[in-house]
Amino acid sequence: MLADKSDFIGLEGVTHLATGGEPPLLKTHRDAFEDFARDKADGQNGYRRHWQVAEEVRAQLGQLVGMTPEDIALTGSASEGISRVISSIDWRAGDSVVTPAAEFASGRYGLARLEKLGVQVRMVPSKNGLIEIDDLVDVCDSSTRLLLVSQVSYLTGQQIDVARLSKAMSDRQTALMIDASHALGVVPVDARHSDFVVSCGYKWLLSTHTGILIWNRARRPGFEPLGVGWNSATEGELPGSYHLLETAERAEVGNPNHLDVYLMRRSLDYLSGIGIDRIAANARALGGDLRRELVALGTEVLTPESEAARAGSIAFAHADCERIMQTLASEKILVWGDDGRIRLSVHAFVDQNDIARFLERVRPIL
Repeated sequence: MLADKSDFIGLEGVTHLATGGEPPLLKTHRDAFEDFARDKADGQNGYRRHWQVAEEVRAQLGQLVGMTPEDIALTGSASEGISRVISSIDWRAGDSVVTPAAEFASGRYGLARLEKLGVQVRMVPSKNGLIEIDDLVDVCDSSTRLLLVSQVSYLTGQQIDVARLSKAMSDRQTALMIDASHALGVVPVDARHSDFVVSCGYKWLLSTHTGILIWNRARRPGFEPLGVGWNSATEGELPGSYHLLETAERAEVGNPNHLDVYLMRRSLDYLSGIGIDRIAANARALGGDLRRELVALGTEVLTPESEAARAGSIAFAHADCERIMQTLASEKILVWGDDGRIRLSVHAFVDQNDIARFLERVRPIL
């Protein structure tokens, strides 16, 4: 086990395989709240410290994804980040966008809204339950303004090769946006391969319900979100004029969620202390063991076998996933069951004993 369960709130005696939905918080998050509350009580000086912490978190995230702090925006959610990117494009009738048909609803709904502007939304079906990079690329043409895909599928746990996808799209003008919500914090994420990366903070980053938008300024300089506020611009020559910031903060119309930022600082400290490469190796090794046992049990496993095509979650289809989830929960084994499948997430606080305990309890249920 890479992370001691005693470091977390409410994890003692629990087998927690539900990080893909909600992970536990760290006990040091209590200290983070105290830090925030103390600064909030200190007037303007405390408010300035709020922004200092935000800069620290941007730097931590930049190191994690191979970017600079100036490329990082702290948003309310991953969905907000997606909306910011979509709003920055001057859509015209006849344009097209591409995304997998199995993409999470935040992306699909955001793109589907463009149909009212005459934009064709191309939803690419999976093949044998998996997303094929060649299929995504083949559907793109000269009209395609944006391709949105998750690095790791929320539904199946499949990880796509973002570097390969980026290379295949290199001769096109299409913007590439990656949703890293099920990757960031458990496997390496390299934002240099895409124009934009969005992520939530409350899953594998072990933080709370906030979001991250990464803008690759060198690769896609023309990013002007439709929404503008006091924090995304500086004063212009006239009362109604302004100049957008040169950094990704142009996507932040107001204050970031400062309390969430204090909490995320603790999470990032904790994860960096372990190391993402070690976390990824642990997740893939235990996930491989778990997948093999589920196949042996005769379940319909949705996650690919290859380590390169997996991250932290293993999923199997089942018509009665709610019953399985609740039965296991009654024995303090937490899994995620919806969308016709059970998703099992392996993070740093999961070890072989957790996998064995889950398998022992789930066999009679299945």
